[in-house]
Amino acid sequence: MAYPDISNLLFLSLLPFLPVFAASNINLSSSLSATGGDDSWISPSGEFAFGFCKINNTNTFLLAIWYAKIPKQTIVWHANTSSPVQTGSKVNLTPNGLALNDPSGQTIWKAQPNTAVSYGAMLDTGNFVLSGTNNSFYVWESFDYPTDTILPTQVLSLGGMLYSKLSEANYSKGRFELHFTNGGDLELVPIAWPSEIRYQHYYTSATANPDASQSGFQLVFSQSADINIVIRNGTTIPLSRVSITPNLNNYHRATLDSDGVFRQYTCPNTSIGDQSWSVVRYIPDNICAALRNEFGSGVCGFNSYCLENSGTVDCQCPHGYSFLDPNDKFGGCKPNFPQGCGVDDGTRNPNELYDLVQMVNVNFPFGDYDSLGPYNQMQCEQSCLHDCSCAVVIFSGTRCWKKRLPLSNGRREEGALAIIKLRVRQHSTANPDFSDGFLKASEEINKSVAQELGEEEGAILTDWAYDCYTEGRLDALVDNEEAAMMDIATLQRWVMTAIWCIQEDPSKRPTMKRVMQMLEGCVEVPIPI
Repeated sequence: MAYPDISNLLFLSLLPFLPVFAASNINLSSSLSATGGDDSWISPSGEFAFGFCKINNTNTFLLAIWYAKIPKQTIVWHANTSSPVQTGSKVNLTPNGLALNDPSGQTIWKAQPNTAVSYGAMLDTGNFVLSGTNNSFYVWESFDYPTDTILPTQVLSLGGMLYSKLSEANYSKGRFELHFTNGGDLELVPIAWPSEIRYQHYYTSATANPDASQSGFQLVFSQSADINIVIRNGTTIPLSRVSITPNLNNYHRATLDSDGVFRQYTCPNTSIGDQSWSVVRYIPDNICAALRNEFGSGVCGFNSYCLENSGTVDCQCPHGYSFLDPNDKFGGCKPNFPQGCGVDDGTRNPNELYDLVQMVNVNFPFGDYDSLGPYNQMQCEQSCLHDCSCAVVIFSGTRCWKKRLPLSNGRREEGALAIIKLRVRQHSTANPDFSDGFLKASEEINKSVAQELGEEEGAILTDWAYDCYTEGRLDALVDNEEAAMMDIATLQRWVMTAIWCIQEDPSKRPTMKRVMQMLEGCVEVPIPI
């Protein structure tokens, strides 16, 4: 719904020319050093601080603005340096503006307007400003150079942008940007990181208009915590369809997060109770469905797929794949087995070499190298099995799409069936250190038992192993081997599988394919009898 709001628009447009209110002036020649202490310039209310913020308990810092009364570190702006600065770095306020120097004295960032500066101030709005010599207007302000966050009373004009962090803990420029285009549209855009090439946008406000008076020209975060696109004729369009009644006593911010979602947050402005941020609205509604680009990995990294739940994004690896970095779920996945042509001599039956795992309602919509049909599911599976280039095949209706690695833009799609091709003997996701340790321990145990019992008494080894399992003494089975004991659940699954493999009745023994699935954890291992 659009509605006129001329008074609010006029007030915001005059903000840069208003005198400094509710501010403790910072005199020229003042400076701050990155030492890890509490040295900072605080707003009059004590709610915002400007200074060096220590990053993740390291000896590196950001020159930043943050909420000073919230226990969890929440940075709302930082100087655009190529990397965090080192201990001993210093920022100085001079008539020329702000200058950030590294420990050797070299300037690595500066805010130096064309007009002389008389003083600086950290405002209660979260805006750090430099005032001109006549004290009647600001010659520089942090609100004009946002990073990933905007605050109430902040305005993003045509040509303005936000950029996401690379990850929750990494403040480098990330994979997503928000742009208010010169044409009048607000857009969310994925980036071909680490370059600056922009892919096709995955959200647009559609507020551009050939008639300039009908086109968008500002994104306004009002003091009442509403975020609107302002049209030149004075009407405003809410950024989100979700209507809320914000608590004006709370803190509010809107951040382009590292997963590409632009979220509005609120946090109680009190030290009593839970003082944490909660999401009140966000765009787009479902980024997993919205971000579909022919190029790039999508929301998640290559070879992974995206899950969305009420604005929360989760990235998962397909069966038989694992994260490249276990600490970065957006960094993509890798297969846990050899891929492609040439990994075998071509003489063996693919049905013996590979297993097919189904993932219902999952699709990787781009990167097809072959499309077949009309096919049934079995024909689709066999086509992939006998094609050494095929890593995944998507089956839907009577069509079959074959894909090579890397997989991209993985997401939920009703009716799609992703069939993952895995090497039977090499698709275990168990910890390799555990596997090697377990096998080594098993070999040593077999040798020691054979030496102690002799061949005639070796038959009781299986009974002893079964007793160890039923009595919960798995440590005795592996002689307390550290690597094996670190993952007791996997050890138990392997022992249970082994007991099934030595059943006296051959009909009760699982097939080799079933054994691999049991070891993998793809199927539940029944309690041995």
